[in-house]
Amino acid sequence: MTSEDRTAGDAELPLRDRLPEYGAVFGVGLAAAAVVGLLVGAFSSAGVGDAVGYTVLFLGVVFLLAGGASGGGYTNMSLGAVGSLFGGRGRIDEDVDDPAARRGARPRLDPRERLRRGLRPEANPRAFWQVIGGFAYVAIGFAVVEWFG
Repeated sequence: MTSEDRTAGDAELPLRDRLPEYGAVFGVGLAAAAVVGLLVGAFSSAGVGDAVGYTVLFLGVVFLLAGGASGGGYTNMSLGAVGSLFGGRGRIDEDVDDPAARRGARPRLDPRERLRRGLRPEANPRAFWQVIGGFAYVAIGFAVVEWFG
């Protein structure tokens, strides 16, 4: 299952069906960041509280960047821009009535059209909740550094 299929499936499910999966991913990420922070704190001169807090904070920033990039359509734009620079071809849309497209020839999209498609992404609830999780990680990281650092 590709990420596009998974995102399309997420949009169809109600939030109460998606929330347990999002919560599980959040909890596993928090536990993994805490373990990495404990290891960094144990094997370095940094305090354990600082190491755990900054590791969780780093994970939050990564979540914010990844959610913003995928929700804003920027992950699709970069591949399209690189492909157009090196003579790449565009996607075949289902509504193309060109007989050459039906024989397997792939029409080239205008780079500006590709950019327009990248700047108007579909709704992505997974990216939205990824950004919300990133803000929560950042808040938890700051709290851990403040209280235990």
